[in-house]
Amino acid sequence: MNGGGRRSLVRVAAALGLVAGIALALVAHQQGQIEWNPTALRARIEALGWLAPIAFILAASLRPFLLLPSWVLMSAGGLLFGVLGGTAFGTIGFTVSAAVAFGIARGLGRDAVAGRLSGRVARLDAYLTRRGPLWIGIYTSLPVTPLTPAHAAAGLSGMHALGFVGAVAIALVPRTALFSYFGDTLASGDVQEILIALVVVAVAAAIGIQIARRVLGRSSARAGGGEDGAA
Repeated sequence: MNGGGRRSLVRVAAALGLVAGIALALVAHQQGQIEWNPTALRARIEALGWLAPIAFILAASLRPFLLLPSWVLMSAGGLLFGVLGGTAFGTIGFTVSAAVAFGIARGLGRDAVAGRLSGRVARLDAYLTRRGPLWIGIYTSLPVTPLTPAHAAAGLSGMHALGFVGAVAIALVPRTALFSYFGDTLASGDVQEILIALVVVAVAAAIGIQIARRVLGRSSARAGGGEDGAA
């Protein structure tokens, strides 16, 4: 198969993935009445018994289409499976979710974007192609950052797919562990433990905001001005 045929096949697969994701999300909303509430999600998933881990991973994988905040599902994982189980299942599901967002954006938009790159945008694309996995890994690990827009944007760049998936999978571990810990304290019902968990999450969020402003801000400026930081 020639290059044009492969690109067409990728676009078709991405479009089918997008349609399938939207369709599954609509069915889930109609049948399950999904709520933005960790305890409500726990009740829905826990009722499935031994299928609960599979259902949770599937829900995390479809999260961009379900329009659920990442912290809700991650906290629900802690409620359901404890810190270790929530972290493991959440990392798997959210990695799949990231790969889906990346793949759909890459399949549907990369060719169109690549033909229009110029100036600072072209330099940013070149920077992401070389160092994007490290940047997206730091970004993903922060508890305060929106995931899906950044992961889709990575798909529009020249970033290598395997590097993206590897970086995201590693970076999701601390983020998922943090909210799984919070969810686990909710399951305990101990007010003191819940308050401590809230403080931990708040401190982590504050640190995350500072890291996002300094590290990612400097990286973006360097990318816009070239490797040496020159304007």
